[in-house]
Amino acid sequence: MWKVLALATTFAGNLTIIGSVANMIVVESAREHLEIGFWDYARFGIPITVLTTVAGVIVLLMLR
Repeated sequence: MWKVLALATTFAGNLTIIGSVANMIVVESAREHLEIGFWDYARFGIPITVLTTVAGVIVLLMLR
């Protein structure tokens, strides 16, 4: 179960801007060039997080 927990917490940082400090740094740095809102980020972050988590769980189940 620790592998699933590690996988989920790693990918969960991609879910929202505030999910990871790195996300906030990049969004803040990009502010000079464009404005990225919560829903702008979530529009891509949510599907990517769901897909990578599902793919990761499948891989973990196959390696079991």
